Order: sequence, then C-alpha cells, then structure tokens
Amino acid sequence: MAGNQNDLRRFGTALLLGVAAGFAARYYLETRARNSTRPASGLIDWEQARQAALRLSQWEQAPVDNRAFRREQYARMVALSEPLIADYLGVRLPEPVSRIFVFDRREWLEANIVSFSQLFRPIEEMYEKNGGGRGALGVLMNDVSSKLLGVQIGGLLGYLAQRVLGQYDLSLLSAEATGGSLYFVEPNIARVQQQLGLSDEDFRLWITLHEMTHAFEFEAYPWVRTYFRELLEQNFALVSGQMLSSGNSLVDMLMRLLQGIGSGQHWIETVLTPEQRAVFDRIQALMSLIEGYGNHVMNAVGRRLLPSFNQIEQQIAQRQRQRTMLDQMVFRLTGLDLKLAQYQQGEAFVNAVVAARGIQFASRVWERPENLPSMDEIRNPGQWIVRMDRQ
Repeated sequence: MAGNQNDLRRFGTALLLGVAAGFAARYYLETRARNSTRPASGLIDWEQARQAALRLSQWEQAPVDNRAFRREQYARMVALSEPLIADYLGVRLPEPVSRIFVFDRREWLEANIVSFSQLFRPIEEMYEKNGGGRGALGVLMNDVSSKLLGVQIGGLLGYLAQRVLGQYDLSLLSAEATGGSLYFVEPNIARVQQQLGLSDEDFRLWITLHEMTHAFEFEAYPWVRTYFRELLEQNFALVSGQMLSSGNSLVDMLMRLLQGIGSGQHWIETVLTPEQRAVFDRIQALMSLIEGYGNHVMNAVGRRLLPSFNQIEQQIAQRQRQRTMLDQMVFRLTGLDLKLAQYQQGEAFVNAVVAARGIQFASRVWERPENLPSMDEIRNPGQWIVRMDRQ
C-alpha cells in the first residue's frame, strides 16, 4: 500500500497480537480443570472476529463502482509497472503477477480473516494440544476469552478495512509457496482520491507501484519468503514455550511493562522477553526494509512517470499529519505506530544508501540473509555500507 496508508502489513501487527494471545492462552491453561474429559474450546472465536470486523468496517456503505472497469485499469497498471520497476532495480520477476483483485471492504476482510487464522494456527494448535479449557469453569472462561480475543482481532481488522488502500498478500504461512496476490480496496481508494482532489489514474498507479515493488522483493528473491516464515515460526515457538513454562506469565508481562515506563520504549517492546525481543527486532528490521524499499521505488519511478506526483505526495503527507486523536490512540494501543516508524526508518535507510552508493548497491540487501540490515544499521545506514564494503 502506498505511503503510510498500508496500515496492515499484517505480519508485524499479527506478531504483536500473537504475543498477547499467548499470554491470554497461558492464563487459561493454568486455570483449567485438568481432570475433565469435556472437549477443548478454541483459543480464538474466528466467527466472532469476522462478525465484529464486518460491523465495524461499514462495508455496506462502501460498494465498488464500475468493478469491471477498475479490474481492467489495475491490470493495465500492473503490466505497466512491472518493466519500469524491473529496469530501475535491474532484476526480473520469474513470472508476471496475474492474481489481481478489486475488493470492497467485506471481500478484503474475508481474505484477511483466512490469512490471520493461518497466522495464529501454531499458537492455537499448541493450546489445543495441551487441553484448551476443560472443566465446567474452564470451558466457560475459555468461551468468554475466545470471544473476547475474536472481538479484539475483528475490531482491528474492521478498523483497517476502512483505511487500507492496497495490499500485496504473500500467504506467508500457506502450505505451498505460491506467488502473491494484489488487492486493491477500491472504495477506500476512491474516497481518498476524491477527498484530496487527486488524479484518478495517477493516484491508482502510485499505489500500484508500491505494491508491485513488494512482489519483486518476495518473488524475485524467493529466500526472503522462507526467511520471513522462519522468523514467524521462531516467534510462535517462543510464545508457545512461554505458555507451557512454569510461573505466572501474565504477572511477568505486567512487571516488565511497569519497569519499562519512562524507558522511551514502546509498550509492546517492554513486555517481550529478551528472546522474544531478539526475534522481534529482526522482524522489525526486515519489515522496515520491505516498506522503505517499496516507498523508495514508488517515489523513484513515480516521480518520472506521474504528472501529479508532487501533488499526491503533498496531499497524502498533509492527510497523515491531520490524523485524529482516536486514530492516534488506536495506533498506539495496537502497535500500528510501529508500522509507521517502519516506513519512515526504512525509507530513510534506503534513500541514504542509494544517495551514497546507488540502487544496485542498496539492492545487495536481497542477495542473502546475511546482508539484511539490523535495526541499528537501519538507523545508521553508514554502518551497513561499511559492512558490505568489507565483504
């Protein structure tokens, strides 16, 4: 998704929700009645999540107008974008992107509910393996907690469904490593375009350039998908291990939260264990690079291609500065403000490296996992340049 409008690169946010879900599951695991033979209940009520998301999204009020025309328009823009990005980066896709979908909010939600349930599945499997909520009280409490978690996840997705413009969906945890899909949430795109008085064609091509860059990142360099999946699996293993460990995980989490007050860290970072924080930092670094690289390419190609590029940039920046207090609160509570930092830090890193050494040197990040920058290097691009020069 273009600029900071891509509020849902799901993986970073889902990681944080997964940690929270892990603590909740741990609490109910510890309080269940172990001698009952009643069947376990699920950790997350996904139908509750779906219904909550649909209600909050107000999808009925935002239909797709001229769906066939928009589908043809986006397909044409994808075909136009691919060779331009390939020429700029000096790399080709193994095959053209063909899965292009024009969605309303409900359709985007249905696709992402499936993806989210896949993302949470390892934690749910661990929960089910260890008994879930057994006993009359345990089942009752588990039913309440699963619905509560469903409402929380659905609330986040419903909120995002009103704001997401475009998405490159990698289906990261699917059984087969297939190419990704491009989603364009047309009602949201049309609303922003009309509110800001932007060019119909230029604005949609601006969004397409960003999403197509993500296709290059994952499909031109297949190891990135495997590496990303391994990071998420490491996180799930740590969360699952904590669920099964001795001691009161919820109390430990609250203690770390209190100790982190005034430290300057985000509240989410303070509740992580040292092991979780190490994996979290690697995921943050990768996501910052992915988003920053996408913004850089979108700007480098779009500046030459789009007559109204400067207007789009100025209007979008102004819109972001006018974010409401409610939006700011939601971003802080859900960790989406960390997503915005990913865009800013990652783009600054890529811009600095390109300015110093050119795009081909910057693209060395995609050669192998060892070339990926750490968070310290994201914040200090010169350190990464020096390290690459030594290789």
